[in-house]
Amino acid sequence: MFRFLKRNPQAPGVAAEDATRHALLRILELNKEMARATRPETLPDRILDAAIELVGAERGFLIQRVATQAAAPVVDADSNDGVPPGWEVIAARNIDKENVKKALRKVSRSITKTVLESGQAFRSDDAVNDDALAPAASVAEMKLRSVLCVPMRVGDEVRGCLYVDNRFAQGQFDATAQDLLEAFADQASLALERVRLLEENERARKRLEVVNEELKSALHDQAQALDSLSEGFVPSGLELRHSYAAIIGRGRAMMAMLSVLDRVTEGDFPVLLLGESGTGKELVAQSLHQNGPRRHKPFVGVNCGAIAEGLLESELFGVVKGAYTGAIRDRVGLVEAANGGVLFLDEIGEMSLALQSKLLRVLQERRLRRVGGNEELPVDVRVISATNRDLAREVQAGRFREDLYYRLKVVQIEIPPLRERREDIPVLIECFLTRLATEGNRPKPTVTREALERLMAHDWPGNVRELQNEITRMFALGGDALGADLTSHLSSAPRTGATGIKAMVGRRMEEVESELIRATLEATGGRRGEAARVLGIPRRTFYNRLKALGIQ
Repeated sequence: MFRFLKRNPQAPGVAAEDATRHALLRILELNKEMARATRPETLPDRILDAAIELVGAERGFLIQRVATQAAAPVVDADSNDGVPPGWEVIAARNIDKENVKKALRKVSRSITKTVLESGQAFRSDDAVNDDALAPAASVAEMKLRSVLCVPMRVGDEVRGCLYVDNRFAQGQFDATAQDLLEAFADQASLALERVRLLEENERARKRLEVVNEELKSALHDQAQALDSLSEGFVPSGLELRHSYAAIIGRGRAMMAMLSVLDRVTEGDFPVLLLGESGTGKELVAQSLHQNGPRRHKPFVGVNCGAIAEGLLESELFGVVKGAYTGAIRDRVGLVEAANGGVLFLDEIGEMSLALQSKLLRVLQERRLRRVGGNEELPVDVRVISATNRDLAREVQAGRFREDLYYRLKVVQIEIPPLRERREDIPVLIECFLTRLATEGNRPKPTVTREALERLMAHDWPGNVRELQNEITRMFALGGDALGADLTSHLSSAPRTGATGIKAMVGRRMEEVESELIRATLEATGGRRGEAARVLGIPRRTFYNRLKALGIQ
């Protein structure tokens, strides 16, 4: 094409003008073609074919930043001699519209470096003899003649360069050719950027579709859970469908929690348990399993914060023989071991983002792949997870995947801390002492009023676990009566926000006991034997207390 831009000695003005006009019209045609381009994998080749045609070059090379390339490299990368670090040849073509092999070895680094760093075009009529390029060994080795290299910009930023040459003819490119190629390069840059943005938008659209499907699935699960909640709604004061005998305490806070638990127990959707350390999250999870539809299948639990990240993946998903040093045999993971039953993920907030992604895939696809393996194994588990963290904040901070959060939180149950259920402390103490006396084969001691008041006034930052440890210590050190001297180390000043503690401490022990028994009878529909079992008290003792307290 560029031959029409050469001066014609017979009609110099007319020929040059016609050739230039023809070239500009061709650029307009090429702009229209590039504006319609949507395939990033073919656009670089089409740009180079057009550039070679436009200026009459023998070869052409398209160079762009690695991070902003519009298509994958089509040439090999045996060496990086031809372009500066951080750049690469993404397309290389010849006049016959064929790919140029080993393109990186056929481009002058000194020329491309100059253009990319300065943002100015470079042109040489005889590169091999050009004094400006004398130090460049690559120019001499390649025996370059005519070379033209122009920057490719998007706005003020240099995104790459168009490099064309002719190894056999000197003076192939003049100032007009340079102007034309620069004009074309600007349009080509915009076309590449447009296609890149289209591709990026398409990827974003597909990601959004996946997220929408995940949210739709989570909403569907939540809708099913809500339907189940509505069907199994237990009004206040009526009987719970399940006894939850292992969960001690029937105060107001616990009854509110148990009423929610009772509605979701027989479902099969994921449950997220929120509660401070020591509140009994695993006990609640076990109750969900024991009373749920998978009660005859395994219950498998794991503390995600107690196992190193590198080991947790193989612990969850299993390992195939030879996956790593020490993997001498296939090993079943916890997810696979829980198949058909319940998987309890304690401290789920401690799991790394990388492992969260793998867990999400297993929950979505109901298939897992052991570490080091290729076979996908079907799994079917009900997931109950627990945490003492605010996962919503963790999501906002980028430390927990939002899609996994909604997948796990179909139903959320908050387990109250002990300071918010102080009315349950006496019955918890009674339960712990009964168990300790039975195990220790000794009479059950009593707790003095002063000791009980101090135990009920303490804030229990470690919750039920801390109370249990304290009662065990008192049992070991005390005699038949556990007095206030054994509790002198406990703080009697509750945190700001503790409710009802002053009134509770000032009340007579009989009043507190009476309230607990009445609440338990109400929860069990007046069945005295069931109430005694829930409170962990022998029936005869329970009946005697009913008479003593005047409870009908």
